[in-house]
Amino acid sequence: MATRQKQERSTRGEESSAQKIKDAALRLFSSKGVDGVTVREIVTASGARNNASLHYYFGSKDALVDALILDCAHVSDSARIQKLDEMEANGGPRELADIIRLIVEVETTPSDVEGVGAVASSLGHMRFVVGLKINHRKAFMQALAGHRTSGYIRCIEHIYNLVPDMPKSLLNQRLIFMDLLLISTLAAREAAFEQDPTGGKLWGSPDAIENLITSACGLLTAPQN
Repeated sequence: MATRQKQERSTRGEESSAQKIKDAALRLFSSKGVDGVTVREIVTASGARNNASLHYYFGSKDALVDALILDCAHVSDSARIQKLDEMEANGGPRELADIIRLIVEVETTPSDVEGVGAVASSLGHMRFVVGLKINHRKAFMQALAGHRTSGYIRCIEHIYNLVPDMPKSLLNQRLIFMDLLLISTLAAREAAFEQDPTGGKLWGSPDAIENLITSACGLLTAPQN
Protein backbone atom coordinates (compact mmCIF):
# COMPACT_ATOMS: atom_id res chain seq x y z
CA MET A 1 0.00 0.00 0.00
CA ALA A 2 2.79 2.42 0.93
CA THR A 3 4.56 1.71 -2.36
CA ARG A 4 1.37 2.38 -4.33
CA GLN A 5 0.77 5.69 -2.53
CA LYS A 6 4.35 6.71 -3.20
CA GLN A 7 3.91 5.92 -6.91
CA GLU A 8 0.68 7.93 -7.02
CA ARG A 9 2.38 10.93 -5.38
CA SER A 10 5.24 10.63 -7.85
CA THR A 11 2.80 10.54 -10.78
CA ARG A 12 0.93 13.60 -9.51
CA GLY A 13 4.23 15.40 -9.02
CA GLU A 14 5.31 14.63 -12.58
CA GLU A 15 1.94 15.77 -13.95
CA SER A 16 2.24 19.01 -11.97
CA SER A 17 5.77 19.64 -13.23
CA ALA A 18 4.78 18.96 -16.82
CA GLN A 19 1.78 21.27 -16.46
CA LYS A 20 3.95 24.06 -15.09
CA ILE A 21 6.15 23.75 -18.16
CA LYS A 22 3.11 23.92 -20.45
CA ASP A 23 1.71 26.94 -18.57
CA ALA A 24 5.03 28.79 -18.79
CA ALA A 25 5.44 27.92 -22.46
CA LEU A 26 1.94 29.14 -23.32
CA ARG A 27 2.54 32.49 -21.64
CA LEU A 28 5.88 32.94 -23.40
CA PHE A 29 4.68 31.74 -26.80
CA SER A 30 1.65 34.04 -26.58
CA SER A 31 3.75 37.13 -25.91
CA LYS A 32 6.92 36.38 -27.91
CA GLY A 33 5.92 33.82 -30.52
CA VAL A 34 7.12 30.23 -30.78
CA ASP A 35 10.32 31.20 -32.60
CA GLY A 36 11.18 33.87 -30.04
CA VAL A 37 11.32 31.54 -27.04
CA THR A 38 14.12 29.17 -26.08
CA VAL A 39 13.90 25.92 -24.16
CA ARG A 40 15.98 27.48 -21.39
CA GLU A 41 13.51 30.38 -21.06
CA ILE A 42 10.59 27.96 -20.75
CA VAL A 43 12.33 25.84 -18.12
CA THR A 44 13.35 28.92 -16.12
CA ALA A 45 9.86 30.44 -16.26
CA SER A 46 8.32 27.14 -15.12
CA GLY A 47 10.50 27.06 -12.01
CA ALA A 48 11.97 23.68 -12.93
CA ARG A 49 15.37 22.95 -11.41
CA ASN A 50 16.65 20.75 -14.21
CA ASN A 51 17.31 22.25 -17.63
CA ALA A 52 16.49 18.87 -19.18
CA SER A 53 12.97 18.89 -17.73
CA LEU A 54 11.24 19.93 -20.95
CA HIS A 55 12.91 17.15 -22.92
CA TYR A 56 12.14 14.65 -20.16
CA TYR A 57 8.39 15.38 -20.21
CA PHE A 58 7.81 16.29 -23.86
CA GLY A 59 10.80 15.12 -25.87
CA SER A 60 11.32 18.41 -27.68
CA LYS A 61 10.11 21.98 -27.97
CA ASP A 62 8.14 21.03 -31.09
CA ALA A 63 6.36 18.24 -29.20
CA LEU A 64 5.52 20.72 -26.44
CA VAL A 65 4.02 23.06 -29.04
CA ASP A 66 1.93 20.17 -30.40
CA ALA A 67 0.69 19.35 -26.89
CA LEU A 68 -0.39 22.96 -26.36
CA ILE A 69 -2.17 23.05 -29.74
CA LEU A 70 -4.19 20.00 -28.74
CA ASP A 71 -4.93 21.50 -25.30
CA CYS A 72 -6.25 24.69 -26.89
CA ALA A 73 -8.36 22.74 -29.38
CA HIS A 74 -9.75 20.50 -26.65
CA VAL A 75 -10.70 23.39 -24.37
CA SER A 76 -12.35 25.43 -27.13
CA ASP A 77 -14.28 22.54 -28.65
CA SER A 78 -15.45 21.17 -25.29
CA ALA A 79 -16.83 24.60 -24.44
CA ARG A 80 -18.51 24.90 -27.85
CA ILE A 81 -20.21 21.55 -27.43
CA GLN A 82 -21.51 22.48 -23.99
CA LYS A 83 -22.87 25.83 -25.18
CA LEU A 84 -24.35 24.30 -28.34
CA ASP A 85 -26.14 21.62 -26.36
CA GLU A 86 -27.69 24.31 -24.14
CA MET A 87 -28.60 26.52 -27.09
CA GLU A 88 -30.15 23.72 -29.13
CA ALA A 89 -32.11 22.47 -26.10
CA ASN A 90 -33.72 25.92 -25.98
CA GLY A 91 -34.61 25.90 -29.68
CA GLY A 92 -31.64 27.91 -30.92
CA PRO A 93 -29.75 29.30 -32.62
CA ARG A 94 -32.49 31.54 -33.99
CA GLU A 95 -30.26 33.99 -35.85
CA LEU A 96 -26.72 34.23 -37.14
CA ALA A 97 -25.58 36.47 -34.30
CA ASP A 98 -26.43 33.71 -31.80
CA ILE A 99 -23.90 31.28 -33.23
CA ILE A 100 -21.21 33.95 -33.79
CA ARG A 101 -21.68 35.11 -30.20
CA LEU A 102 -21.19 31.53 -29.02
CA ILE A 103 -17.94 31.24 -30.99
CA VAL A 104 -16.67 34.51 -29.49
CA GLU A 105 -17.78 33.75 -25.92
CA VAL A 106 -15.92 30.44 -25.97
CA GLU A 107 -12.66 32.31 -26.56
CA THR A 108 -13.31 35.14 -24.10
CA THR A 109 -14.57 33.21 -21.08
CA PRO A 110 -12.34 31.01 -18.86
CA SER A 111 -13.17 27.33 -19.21
CA ASP A 112 -13.56 24.77 -16.43
CA VAL A 113 -12.04 21.92 -18.47
CA GLU A 114 -9.69 20.01 -16.18
CA GLY A 115 -6.10 19.05 -16.87
CA VAL A 116 -5.14 21.85 -19.22
CA GLY A 117 -3.82 24.45 -16.81
CA ALA A 118 -3.34 27.95 -18.12
CA VAL A 119 -5.23 27.24 -21.33
CA ALA A 120 -8.41 26.95 -19.30
CA SER A 121 -7.73 29.33 -16.42
CA SER A 122 -6.34 32.27 -18.40
CA LEU A 123 -7.26 33.86 -21.68
CA GLY A 124 -3.86 33.73 -23.31
CA HIS A 125 -4.06 31.21 -26.09
CA MET A 126 -5.49 33.25 -28.98
CA ARG A 127 -2.15 34.97 -29.62
CA PHE A 128 -0.47 31.57 -29.52
CA VAL A 129 -2.93 30.21 -32.10
CA VAL A 130 -2.72 33.29 -34.36
CA GLY A 131 1.08 33.15 -34.41
CA LEU A 132 1.03 29.49 -35.41
CA LYS A 133 -1.63 29.95 -38.09
CA ILE A 134 0.40 32.76 -39.66
CA ASN A 135 3.96 31.48 -39.26
CA HIS A 136 3.62 27.71 -38.84
CA ARG A 137 0.32 26.80 -40.45
CA LYS A 138 1.50 23.42 -41.77
CA ALA A 139 2.77 22.33 -38.36
CA PHE A 140 -0.41 23.64 -36.74
CA MET A 141 -2.63 21.60 -39.06
CA GLN A 142 -0.47 18.51 -38.68
CA ALA A 143 -0.77 18.70 -34.90
CA LEU A 144 -4.56 18.78 -35.23
CA ALA A 145 -4.70 15.88 -37.70
CA GLY A 146 -7.13 13.31 -36.35
CA HIS A 147 -8.42 15.64 -33.61
CA ARG A 148 -12.20 15.80 -33.67
CA THR A 149 -13.61 19.33 -33.66
CA SER A 150 -17.26 18.33 -33.62
CA GLY A 151 -18.31 21.50 -31.80
CA TYR A 152 -16.80 23.74 -34.46
CA ILE A 153 -18.31 21.61 -37.23
CA ARG A 154 -21.72 21.97 -35.60
CA CYS A 155 -21.26 25.75 -35.50
CA ILE A 156 -20.46 25.81 -39.22
CA GLU A 157 -23.50 23.66 -40.01
CA HIS A 158 -25.71 26.15 -38.17
CA ILE A 159 -24.15 28.99 -40.17
CA TYR A 160 -24.92 27.15 -43.42
CA ASN A 161 -28.55 26.90 -42.31
CA LEU A 162 -28.72 30.53 -41.22
CA VAL A 163 -27.20 31.89 -44.47
CA PRO A 164 -29.06 29.66 -46.97
CA ASP A 165 -29.12 31.86 -50.08
CA MET A 166 -25.38 32.18 -50.65
CA PRO A 167 -23.39 29.74 -52.84
CA LYS A 168 -21.51 27.38 -50.55
CA SER A 169 -18.16 28.05 -52.20
CA LEU A 170 -18.52 31.78 -51.52
CA LEU A 171 -19.71 31.24 -47.97
CA ASN A 172 -16.80 28.89 -47.29
CA GLN A 173 -14.38 31.60 -48.37
CA ARG A 174 -16.10 34.12 -46.12
CA LEU A 175 -15.94 31.65 -43.22
CA ILE A 176 -12.17 31.62 -43.58
CA PHE A 177 -12.16 35.43 -43.52
CA MET A 178 -14.43 35.36 -40.46
CA ASP A 179 -12.09 32.97 -38.64
CA LEU A 180 -9.12 35.23 -39.38
CA LEU A 181 -11.07 38.30 -38.28
CA LEU A 182 -12.14 36.75 -34.99
CA ILE A 183 -8.89 35.12 -33.92
CA SER A 184 -6.72 38.11 -34.83
CA THR A 185 -9.09 40.57 -33.15
CA LEU A 186 -9.40 38.44 -30.01
CA ALA A 187 -5.61 38.05 -29.94
CA ALA A 188 -5.34 41.85 -29.96
CA ARG A 189 -7.93 41.94 -27.17
CA GLU A 190 -5.81 39.58 -25.06
CA ALA A 191 -2.76 41.77 -25.54
CA ALA A 192 -4.76 44.86 -24.58
CA PHE A 193 -5.93 43.32 -21.29
CA GLU A 194 -2.39 42.15 -20.51
CA GLN A 195 -1.12 45.72 -20.87
CA ASP A 196 -4.11 47.32 -19.13
CA PRO A 197 -6.50 45.36 -16.86
CA THR A 198 -9.36 47.63 -17.94
CA GLY A 199 -8.90 46.71 -21.61
CA GLY A 200 -8.22 50.30 -22.57
CA LYS A 201 -10.53 52.58 -24.53
CA LEU A 202 -11.57 49.94 -27.07
CA TRP A 203 -12.00 46.76 -25.02
CA GLY A 204 -13.11 48.56 -21.89
CA SER A 205 -16.26 49.51 -23.80
CA PRO A 206 -19.25 47.26 -22.99
CA ASP A 207 -20.25 47.37 -26.67
CA ALA A 208 -16.94 46.14 -28.10
CA ILE A 209 -17.73 42.41 -28.18
CA GLU A 210 -21.22 42.96 -29.60
CA ASN A 211 -19.75 45.24 -32.27
CA LEU A 212 -17.27 42.50 -33.18
CA ILE A 213 -20.13 40.00 -33.47
CA THR A 214 -22.09 42.40 -35.68
CA SER A 215 -19.02 42.92 -37.87
CA ALA A 216 -18.55 39.17 -38.31
CA CYS A 217 -22.21 38.76 -39.22
CA GLY A 218 -21.87 41.55 -41.77
CA LEU A 219 -18.84 39.87 -43.30
CA LEU A 220 -20.83 36.67 -43.84
CA THR A 221 -24.04 38.27 -45.14
CA ALA A 222 -22.79 41.23 -47.19
CA PRO A 223 -24.36 41.32 -50.70
CA GLN A 224 -22.52 39.38 -53.38
CA ASN A 225 -20.79 41.29 -56.18
